[in-house]
Order: sequence, then structure tokens, then C-alpha cells
Amino acid sequence: MEHGWREREVAEVPGCAASAIPATPFADAFTELFVEVKCYFEEAFSELGVPPPCAKALRCIEGPTSMKELASRLKVDGSFVTAIADALEERQLARRETDPKDRRVKNLVLTAAGDKLRDRVQELFEGFPGLHKLDPTERDALVALLRKMVSRD
Repeated sequence: MEHGWREREVAEVPGCAASAIPATPFADAFTELFVEVKCYFEEAFSELGVPPPCAKALRCIEGPTSMKELASRLKVDGSFVTAIADALEERQLARRETDPKDRRVKNLVLTAAGDKLRDRVQELFEGFPGLHKLDPTERDALVALLRKMVSRD
């Protein structure tokens, strides 16, 4: 069975076969963290009355933000941003406005309630599970390692 990217990556390490990388402990630990984080945010966002994609969007909207820019910031398709915008408008957390420089562009602008909720969402992100257990050097190292893992280089 071919492992795609993993085999190509391992093939670059001299004398290393695909099975030589002990991924199981990493996968187990990462899965535990993922489940913990997922449960934390789902519960927190449920208490706030917003689905996770809307909460993440609240963090990304600073001033008038075009739907296209929001899609880029969220790394999602534009059609998904439309659903997020609909949900934010339904909850009176944001409104769509025509961009004064280009009438074809729709911007999302947070309402006062949206600004207030964004502050609360930011507090939740700052309480990210497990981060308080790491000192600043460890947090910086973790961020660097995660970015390295997902980089396209």
C-alpha cells in the first residue's frame, strides 16, 4: 500500500524506510489533543450560541472585510463564507455592506453585538487547552514545529 506524501518525505532520508518513522506515539498524542480541543471549542461556542465556523470568522473580521478576504483568512471556499455570513446576520452579529470603492464587492461588518462576542471568542482562544502548561519558550517551539509540519516546503 502506498502512503503518498509520507513515502516521498521518508525517501529523502538516506537509509530510512517508510515504516522507520515511529508515527504511532505522535498520532496518539495528536489525536488526544485534537479531541480535547474540539470538545473545548464545541462546548464553549455552543454556550455562546454560535457554530465554530462563525466563531472563527468573528476573529478574522476586522473592520469592513470582503467576503473574498474572509474566505482567504479562513482558508475556505467562498460559498462557505456565504453560509457563515448568513448565520452571522441571522444572529445580528454582522451585516453585509456594499464596498464604497467597488459596488460588486460585499463586505462583512461586525455589529456592536458581534464586536462584543468577538472579544469573548478571543478569550476562549487564549484559553486554548493545555497551553497554560507550557512556558513561553515551549509555546514558541510548538508553534514553530506545527508550522514546519504544515509548510509546503
